[in-house]
Amino acid sequence: MWIVEKKVGIFVHYLTSSNKFQPGIEKAHKFVSKEMAETMAKTRGGVVRQL
Repeated sequence: MWIVEKKVGIFVHYLTSSNKFQPGIEKAHKFVSKEMAETMAKTRGGVVRQL
């Protein structure tokens, strides 16, 4: 599983299924493929991380 995260100040926010960055890894949208996560990271800004 892959997630997209973005550093906001000293905090890390995660891309949710509603395509918004919010704190809390439990809200993070989990991508099955790395390619899909990388596409979302490019369009929304952020980096891909494996769970």
